Amino acid sequence: MISYKNFLFLTLSFLFSVSLSAQTVDQSLLSQLSPEQIEAARKAVENDNLTLPDPVNTETIEIEETLVDIDLENEDLENEVTDRKYGYDFFSKMPTSLSAAGDLPLPNDYKISLRDQFRVILSGSKDQIFNLSVNLDGTVLFPELGSIYVVGLTFGEVKEKFSNLVNQSYIGVNIDISLQNLSAKKVTIVGAVGTPGTYLINPFSTITGALAYSGGITEIGSLRDIKLIRNNGMVTSFDLYDLLIRGDRSKDLTIEAGDTILVGAASQFVKIVGAVNRPAIYEILKNEKVSDIVNFALGFTQTANKSNISISYLDLNKASVVTKTKVGLDQSLKDALVVNVFNYVNQDNLGISVSGAVEEPGFYDLEKYNNLNDLIEDLNFIDVYPWLAVLEQFDDANLVKSIVLFSLNDKNTYESVELFSNSRLYFADINEMLFDVEEMALNLIDEYSLTLNHKNETFELPVIGKYKVSSFVDMLGLDMSDVDNEATYISPLDSNIIVDDYKKMNFSAKKYHNISFRSPVNDLISVNISGAVSYPGTYTLKSDSTLNDLYKLAGDFKKEAFLNGIILTREIVRERQIKAIETSEAALNKSLLIAVQQGDDFGDISSLSALAESIEPENLGRIAGNFSPISSNSDEIALFDGDSIIIPKSSNVINIIGEVLNPIAFEYTERMNIESAIRRAGGYQIYADKRRVYVIKANGLVEKKARNVFMGSSNLEPGDTVVVPRKINASNPILRNLTPVTQILSDLAFSAAAIDNLSNN
Repeated sequence: MISYKNFLFLTLSFLFSVSLSAQTVDQSLLSQLSPEQIEAARKAVENDNLTLPDPVNTETIEIEETLVDIDLENEDLENEVTDRKYGYDFFSKMPTSLSAAGDLPLPNDYKISLRDQFRVILSGSKDQIFNLSVNLDGTVLFPELGSIYVVGLTFGEVKEKFSNLVNQSYIGVNIDISLQNLSAKKVTIVGAVGTPGTYLINPFSTITGALAYSGGITEIGSLRDIKLIRNNGMVTSFDLYDLLIRGDRSKDLTIEAGDTILVGAASQFVKIVGAVNRPAIYEILKNEKVSDIVNFALGFTQTANKSNISISYLDLNKASVVTKTKVGLDQSLKDALVVNVFNYVNQDNLGISVSGAVEEPGFYDLEKYNNLNDLIEDLNFIDVYPWLAVLEQFDDANLVKSIVLFSLNDKNTYESVELFSNSRLYFADINEMLFDVEEMALNLIDEYSLTLNHKNETFELPVIGKYKVSSFVDMLGLDMSDVDNEATYISPLDSNIIVDDYKKMNFSAKKYHNISFRSPVNDLISVNISGAVSYPGTYTLKSDSTLNDLYKLAGDFKKEAFLNGIILTREIVRERQIKAIETSEAALNKSLLIAVQQGDDFGDISSLSALAESIEPENLGRIAGNFSPISSNSDEIALFDGDSIIIPKSSNVINIIGEVLNPIAFEYTERMNIESAIRRAGGYQIYADKRRVYVIKANGLVEKKARNVFMGSSNLEPGDTVVVPRKINASNPILRNLTPVTQILSDLAFSAAAIDNLSNN
């Protein structure tokens, strides 16, 4: 047995090539010494501040009562010891490709560099595509608009700058900007890295990605003192532990051309061993405490004795490693080498592991409890699910493992159960109903189930032993105010049906019980009405209520109410339309990618994408029809839960949307027809589909423009919306395949626009 006084002597002798025969050195402990600690030891020797003891003398240094010498042969210290320095393997599998993935979205904060290339697409009254490269003077030459300085600006700033210039120079021109052929960034990486130097880095790389190019950080380097130095002198500190342990990427900044990354040397490493979830060697910063390194190690295990933690220190003044026992979580880690978290139990008494919905989870001494009943009486529960708990038993003598299922509400299920050492006891949380047990136990739990049917809800509950149905009602907080007390009980295994007052129902658990509460006489629905009515708001109605029932509750219609334009939206219709839009957008994105790859014109696809993005979800879900209170069918139109009715104000306006020069709204005049309205809007755009012009009436119904010139053009009515769709190039096979998508998006977009115009008049 070697005292740490002699161990330190051996350590220092090893470091400074002092020849000592017949002695050994713990290389794992040597690996924990930081460059700073090694330098301190070297200086102590050089300055004669440290008197090295005679290696033959094994005398123990006397210290305070709270400090004890550590023994290299201490089994508790050696148990579960790992010599791996945490985090240094992070860079080993990181890709270092120079090419940027073309299908990744470019972030708006990406900063423009020399030789980046923009792709600018103009559409509308001017259709052109430009490929603009960044020149050595930091500018791009935009045809007709001149030179524009862009280096150092973010991608978002450049897009805004280009858009403003185009809008100031042209009328009716849309602009789409993307970046291609991104230039690699030149970055200098120095300090404690595998291969310091200057590298060309993927332009999307962050600090961590850039470090991978240099071979990562060496094991003397600091993961927690990484500095990013910008060309302008701005310095940002980055602690890799924020990312590795806390998942915080906010300081892992995207690199820029000319950046310098400096990795300093680690000042201190501390090993944590014992009852923690990830024992390892961690880098420690000044002022960090035991609680910090425990968090680094992902917390205590279930067997941890949080009141029995020791710290081993490197004491250069005393030429020894000493240990302080029974330290708290707020104990400083200055000069610490090893933190040891001891287990609650020892080999002689492994105890019972208790977890789940209890006040004090952990290990319980088996010697204190004769059986499961005695232990349960000593526990305090928090939001426990009492009808099924799990005990995993390990009979070491007979090499038998068994699963015991029991109910806290039925003492007969557990009062005679004998306890064995090293077993697991789990109580489920009433709010989570998760079972932290092995698959064997889960299979048994699944065999015992109670199904409760309440209104439109179904509850699947594991149950063992005797139970009262009313107790589940109380536990789940079910609203029984409008539910008949009568319930139906079915046991498929027994093929029996029992109808009784649920408050009187008491059963012994069997497989697959099913209990259904009698549905209320009238289910209730919630419906909203707004706009030009006396009492707008949300109303609760019987499920068989009609539109007229709602009108009676909402009071009189105001004078300005536009009864021919009443809007009825239904949630299930809205959900289907949103799903259709999402599907269409996915098809557009796929087609756009194909068009770009093939070099085809994708102006129409971009136009459809813009159309999809313009759709406001709140304007979806309309059911077209006449919902006027004076109509013959208002008393027959059934309402559904979540329906919304808008009573717009009277409209004397005609709206023109789509491919016209000036989409506008203007006052209706008598005998106004479609063609005269389009002329008021400046006439057709070049891409207008004149053969597919149609009108969305105030009630949501659609009327197509007559194709026979001899029939003339239909007269319009107040509140009408004239739609001029875009003509799609059907000769393009990609666009031909998008015909269904075109129809869906056009219909939904223009319908939503019509609703918006009508409801906002």
